[in-house]
Amino acid sequence: MTSKHWTLVGGAVACLTPVAVITSLGLFSLQAQAQSPQRDLAFPGYSGFLNVPSATVLNRGQAAVQWSDQAYINTRYHYEDGYHHLNNVSGTFGIFPNVELGGRLTWDKTHAGRFVEFGGIRDLSANVKIQAPFIPEEWFTLAAGAQDLGGETGDFEAFYLVAGRQLGPVEVALGYGKPEATPRYLDGAFGAVSYRPLPWLSIMAEHDSLDARLGIGATSPQGWLPYGLQVKGKVLAWDEGDTDNDRHFASLGLSMPFGNAPRKQRLQPVPAAPAEENANKAQNAPPQAGQVASTTETSTKSTREAGKQTARQIGEHLVNAGYDRVRTASDGDTLHIWWENNLYNRDERDSILDVARTAHNAVGSHQQAELTLLNQGLPVLSQTVALSEQQPYRIKGQFAETTLFNSQQPEWDFEGSYGPSWKPRLTLSPSISSGVATEYGVWDASVALSSELAFSLWPGALASARYDAEIYQTDDFDKGGVFYNSRQRTGLVEADIQQAFKLHPQLLTAFHAGRYALDYNGGFNETLLLSPGGRHAVGILAGRFSHTNNRGDDRTQALAQYSYYNPGLDAQFTVYGGQFFAEDEGIRLDSRFWFGDYALTLQYKNTDAEFVSLGWVIPLTPTKGRQFKYLQIKGDADFNYAVQTRINEDANTVSFGGAGIVNSSNPLREVYLNRGRAAQ
Repeated sequence: MTSKHWTLVGGAVACLTPVAVITSLGLFSLQAQAQSPQRDLAFPGYSGFLNVPSATVLNRGQAAVQWSDQAYINTRYHYEDGYHHLNNVSGTFGIFPNVELGGRLTWDKTHAGRFVEFGGIRDLSANVKIQAPFIPEEWFTLAAGAQDLGGETGDFEAFYLVAGRQLGPVEVALGYGKPEATPRYLDGAFGAVSYRPLPWLSIMAEHDSLDARLGIGATSPQGWLPYGLQVKGKVLAWDEGDTDNDRHFASLGLSMPFGNAPRKQRLQPVPAAPAEENANKAQNAPPQAGQVASTTETSTKSTREAGKQTARQIGEHLVNAGYDRVRTASDGDTLHIWWENNLYNRDERDSILDVARTAHNAVGSHQQAELTLLNQGLPVLSQTVALSEQQPYRIKGQFAETTLFNSQQPEWDFEGSYGPSWKPRLTLSPSISSGVATEYGVWDASVALSSELAFSLWPGALASARYDAEIYQTDDFDKGGVFYNSRQRTGLVEADIQQAFKLHPQLLTAFHAGRYALDYNGGFNETLLLSPGGRHAVGILAGRFSHTNNRGDDRTQALAQYSYYNPGLDAQFTVYGGQFFAEDEGIRLDSRFWFGDYALTLQYKNTDAEFVSLGWVIPLTPTKGRQFKYLQIKGDADFNYAVQTRINEDANTVSFGGAGIVNSSNPLREVYLNRGRAAQ
């Protein structure tokens, strides 16, 4: 930086000095609340000050969404080099400890087609920042990041390294950056300082390597809004440097915890009291309302009859609660419970917790409960619960031993179900095709209402049909529009019948036949082999399909897959390789980062072209649903919407294809393995 630049930085910092002195005299007692770094978004969408990135990242599970009107554009879009008042929407997430990932959409005119008239810039870009672990924050923090990662147009591409330190209410950062297009901010050395006299107010001065800037940020106090929401805003009050001086830009955003992990009781372990103490409490406790087998009743019967009576009453209780295919049996001091969950559709581990709590009512006549979760009549997971435990929060099961070749079962004292096993189950959800930041518009979409009706026929057998009805489309998805062939079509999308077999506690296979992808008849096989703990899985997904109208349009899909699930990080990764449905060959990587029942998704595809996408999994059904005796209506527990962009080419040409997979609406991973989260 030149001496002029350093003079400007000194002047900006000097502006903070009298404010800091005056404020600290009156608000010294509040400074303790402002010690930790405030993780706000800078104008470009990463966590930071105004333009300068901070040396910290968003906390894991924190989501921040921001609108700002600042963008630095070069002459490629017929603008003058420099800052312009344009629309920017950024979304940034703390997906891992010390890792934040985000996307940014920048545009000028919303509806102008750039092939018809000048529509200005429309750019979709990705940001990533990683904070160095194992460095005590009282020493310093260090982070490296990339802006506009993988983009070929390079409108905002830059790489940077930044170090920082929190000094009471003051945060400082120094770093060095290298952008693709120069000159612009983060082109060389940069630095920033922020003074936070109040937890909700910050005053910032920075030199972004191009300009000296002074601004103010404000945050709604924690706890004022529900669900952990905070409203955040920033204003650039003054700047001077190499570009046009005395501009004013602003941002407004929301910060919130993503997902519902903090509210999940299953994820909140409670220290258990000693087993003997709990057993004595259970034996001496007076009968409670709703307890299905009282100590008074069992004391008048033999131990064996008391156990069987308890098993029957536990079974009746579970059926009345809405569970299907319930079976219970008393075997000495062990209570066996088999059941099928159609209530906790978001996460079946919640059902295991619910049934484990019910089993605790048998503490007077049994020492432990052997719980077995069924899916489509097949035993999948089992867990032994010591009834002397205070709370069965630790959901840690194993794959059930019952298989096609080992069907040994206890002698049941009770069998029942909340309605017939063939009960129709209707799932409703939106289905969306969209184009984001294309040459034809900022956001184009075709939206359909998807209705899937499924019937359980016999153990492992499932019949389903899905019908979509388009309810909305923008002009570009209408007839004659550029995206017409990628629209949501009205009609029968899928009709599938499948038979699954459990050949080994860790080996599942399913054979499918029917109509797929609207116009193709065919069949395929899906097979998964899991490691003993369930963290690793390998499998195949292979089939043959023929077009219903176009003779000769036959397609072969042949894919190998590997999956890994990390329960500690609640993250899963699946790699597919081989020939995809459109007969393009290559690889595809799907990843999910769970936050309770919600997830962020990242996807990379490399066949005929390379694509990356960022998406969200949002359950459209309650944590605990309900059902009627002869019908169940529910929302999609796994609704996923993602934004995709093409990378590593001369231009980000619009495309909806690449690495497409045809599978049933009810794949093995979803029906039998809790959407891949059955591991321990």
